[in-house]
Amino acid sequence: MLRKSRPVALWVCLLVTLPLHGGARAGAAPSANRLENPGFEEGLAGHPWMPTGWDTSRAGLSSVFFGRDTLLAHGGQYAVTVANVNDAWTFSHNWSQTVLVGPKDWGKDAVLKIWTRSTGIEGRAYVMLQVYRDTISYLARARHQLRDSVAIAMGVKPVDDPAFDLGWKRTVFTDEDTPWTLREARVYVPPLSNCVFVRCGLIGTGQLMLDDASLTFENALPAPALVPGVNLLKDPSFEEGGRDWEFSVPPYRNTVGRVDTTVARTGRSSAYFKSGQMGMVTVGSGVCQTVCNRNLGGMHVKMSGWFKTDSLISTAYTLMYFSTPAGVVSVPTKDRFSMNNDWVEATLEADAPKNTYAMWVWYEYNAPASGELHVDDCSLEVTGPAKNKKR
Repeated sequence: MLRKSRPVALWVCLLVTLPLHGGARAGAAPSANRLENPGFEEGLAGHPWMPTGWDTSRAGLSSVFFGRDTLLAHGGQYAVTVANVNDAWTFSHNWSQTVLVGPKDWGKDAVLKIWTRSTGIEGRAYVMLQVYRDTISYLARARHQLRDSVAIAMGVKPVDDPAFDLGWKRTVFTDEDTPWTLREARVYVPPLSNCVFVRCGLIGTGQLMLDDASLTFENALPAPALVPGVNLLKDPSFEEGGRDWEFSVPPYRNTVGRVDTTVARTGRSSAYFKSGQMGMVTVGSGVCQTVCNRNLGGMHVKMSGWFKTDSLISTAYTLMYFSTPAGVVSVPTKDRFSMNNDWVEATLEADAPKNTYAMWVWYEYNAPASGELHVDDCSLEVTGPAKNKKR
């Protein structure tokens, strides 16, 4: 049975990327590029380094540095940088900008292009687009206020936050050192979307420089055809480094989520998770992938994956979420594993609701908890039309 629910938080890219600074200037001239201050040339009045129109994540750590300078600009005079030297806590340190969208943007592809330069990266650098229906962020941007302030004024508590995602694309690059390189992320903008979040940063240590960004809205590419029996997940066995996966871990000390090449069910690699013993609350931690395809609505889908647990004082399981303009629909988990299990398969299947624009498949466990978890050989397949024709 399907149920409506808010999706499990992606701690690595949502919890720790709350806006710190104010919104954009009013009266920016319209252009094909919807980003304000795309080359970071204009500085925020009264601030030593913040560019107008942009924001930074906040982690409360002295080991992360944000800056804007003229040392290694790609174009113009300025570029921005984010650097981190501590990997004891998993945070997504990033630059971001919120762009409001409306009916004229619905049915198009949002296309982000930005130049990046990497120095000493150990982890995952990325550029990404997130498409949301998010009333609070929309009002905060329109009123040039902090999102938290708008939520308080509306009486909305964090647990009741009405935001939900409708599109998601993260382009990950892991090369340790690169010259200036053009990166791109592209995602479809479904009806009723009102915010597009641009985020560029790193998970891990090293330095990432950014310059000359653009966000345009173009005619949408056709949605890929769905062929029954074909695996829709990219890099399903983590043999390509897991760059197409989201490693979602809470920001608790010594919590690990990465590709491991010492244990695998097939091939050489698997996804590996281990957490510390301390954390404020118990949360889901694991690996997930989003499939953005507007042909999914009205189809029956099946996901599977293999778990290996070692002294896990917790529960490992699969989850499925569907994103629609009316809200997020979740599929209750079925198979659960704990303590010691050699490779064991978990499956989950459901009808995708009509107007599904994206779906999430999750392989996770409840953290913090002692013990270890490996995940391998994942799949998501369309088996045919929905079995419940009313849905």
